[in-house]
Amino acid sequence: MPLRHSSKRFDLRKILLVLLVAFAACGGDSSDRPAAAPAAGFDAALKSRITVSGVSAGGFMAVQSHVALADRIGGVGVVAAGPYHCARGDVQVALSQCMTGEGLEVEPLVRFANDAATAGDIAPVAGLASARVWIFHSPADSVVAPAAGRALADFYRPFVPADQLVLVDDVETAHGWPTLDAGSGCLEWGGDFINDCDYDTAGEILEHLYGDLVAREPQAKPENLVEADFSGYFGSGSQVAKSGYMYVPAACRSDARDCGLHIAFHGCVQGAEFIEDRFVTQSGFNEWAESNKLIIVYPQVEKSLFNPKGCWDWWGYTDDDYDLRSGKQVAGVAALIDAYASGTLSP
Repeated sequence: MPLRHSSKRFDLRKILLVLLVAFAACGGDSSDRPAAAPAAGFDAALKSRITVSGVSAGGFMAVQSHVALADRIGGVGVVAAGPYHCARGDVQVALSQCMTGEGLEVEPLVRFANDAATAGDIAPVAGLASARVWIFHSPADSVVAPAAGRALADFYRPFVPADQLVLVDDVETAHGWPTLDAGSGCLEWGGDFINDCDYDTAGEILEHLYGDLVAREPQAKPENLVEADFSGYFGSGSQVAKSGYMYVPAACRSDARDCGLHIAFHGCVQGAEFIEDRFVTQSGFNEWAESNKLIIVYPQVEKSLFNPKGCWDWWGYTDDDYDLRSGKQVAGVAALIDAYASGTLSP
């Protein structure tokens, strides 16, 4: 049996509360997907080519995917989010400590990760020792406090060598995804939560995770952005849409394993139901992918009665095991990665 979260399943009143006010901390098909099994055949070279990133709720999703699947994922980039298991399966904790940083203690979260790994509910934490971690948290973020970003760095420090971890906390932006030249004004809150800050978040993430890269292309190639069917990866109840996006450079078409794999998790109200493909086309990843043989995967969360903002699950709306290998969304990420590793990943 998986290691369970300490809190009880929250009631409808709590669910409605998170729907009303937790937007910014920003998820099937007909068959259930089993929990991700421990990875086999993921040597250091393969794992180093598989990375994830996300913003706000997508940042929390990137963290829990990375920690739960540390045997598969070599690095993570996180914008405006907090540490693994922050909400502890309790929406009220998500709305308070994880958003404000007040009373957010890292030691119990580190202990939970160690215990979950010992129980086999997440990958061995030893797998984090080779990870590269890039964290961005604006001092001007009025939604998820900068203290949450510092707590995320503190969570990773017992597991990740100091020279592999970067915390950027001195660039002032509104809560959202900073870009070189796309989106609203840098300090403008709202809209698509994509902000023109003359700051290349995608490039900073990818260069830290993969090392020196070839300069980004001025423009991505529209023909390389394709709609993809993710129903074979994410099972019933995951709230991940059947249709998502993949950016696949021509050099990666014959065999995805000729290229690296990066999975990008949008924030709340940034999925296709809200802003069409603007996060996908404006985040900046595709231009780097084109010149550096990277496949970028953009799964999309569907809105629902209990998730009207289309947020990734970082507090437990899909199941009690949401941040373990058995969690519906995490298991889907593992299945997608396994398809890449086996050479079967395709749009």
